[in-house]
Amino acid sequence: MPKRKILVDDTRREISAHGTETFPMTVNHDDLWSFEGRNVPIHWHNDLEISLPREGEAIYQVYQKTYRIRPGEGLLLNRNVPHSCSSPDNHHARYSTILVRPDFLYGDFGSDVERNCFRPFLENSAVPCIYLTDQDKSEAEILQKLNLVEELFDQKPYCYELEIKGLLCEVFSRIFYRHRQELNKLVPANLLELERLEKMLNYLNMHFAEVISLSELADQVHLSREVCCRLFKKMTGKTITEYLEEYRVNKSFSLVQSGQYSMTQIADMAGFSNASRFASAFRKMFGCNPGEYNSLKQQNK
Repeated sequence: MPKRKILVDDTRREISAHGTETFPMTVNHDDLWSFEGRNVPIHWHNDLEISLPREGEAIYQVYQKTYRIRPGEGLLLNRNVPHSCSSPDNHHARYSTILVRPDFLYGDFGSDVERNCFRPFLENSAVPCIYLTDQDKSEAEILQKLNLVEELFDQKPYCYELEIKGLLCEVFSRIFYRHRQELNKLVPANLLELERLEKMLNYLNMHFAEVISLSELADQVHLSREVCCRLFKKMTGKTITEYLEEYRVNKSFSLVQSGQYSMTQIADMAGFSNASRFASAFRKMFGCNPGEYNSLKQQNK
């Protein structure tokens, strides 16, 4: 079965539409092992995302903070927030994801609902995500309603679209009310920082197979090398070196699966300086050496 990919442009902004133009929301059912590299790399999108783990743990990196989300919990991700997802100890992590375009819920831009309810969240860099736990009665009810959204979307009974919209409006109303103190302290999003991150990721992704100069990368965003490194860490939670290593391992994954190349050839094509560094990075991500991966995969089927 072909591995899933998050379709993104060169800046890691997702380009896939979620839902349709006339019903801009969807529910995905995923297993991290169904993605290339068994992880979802850094990306972001204009839609709101709610992750609901069903089996195992999903580890989300949101800026410099890590969230371990387990079954019965949830994570609401704000729009245009860079995030990645992995599982601990190379274990399966199955989860459902609700993705919804904000204007599906608030209607016209400038409406009272958009201005008074959604804008304090959507334009607030201080609230990139909201963690939901079933240990709190009110949040447990929110999670139950999100489970019902998933059920309705999967079964599609008559007028399910209207019921889903009503449930999502109630969910966001409750979430915003519970977090009203945070949302009332609006910290405007720094769009320049996101633009600079886009440029850095574009440069790294275009030149991943080469020896990358930190000075040249910093020049792309007109920053010093030190400020460039700090901004990258702030926005992704990873150092530039860590990001490149993960990106290169993900790029090597299909080459390893093909069985057509030696480890030295793959290391060179993926941008590693030698086969030893490649094997070490691959082992850190998958828990085995590249040469062992295909045989272990057959054993686990």
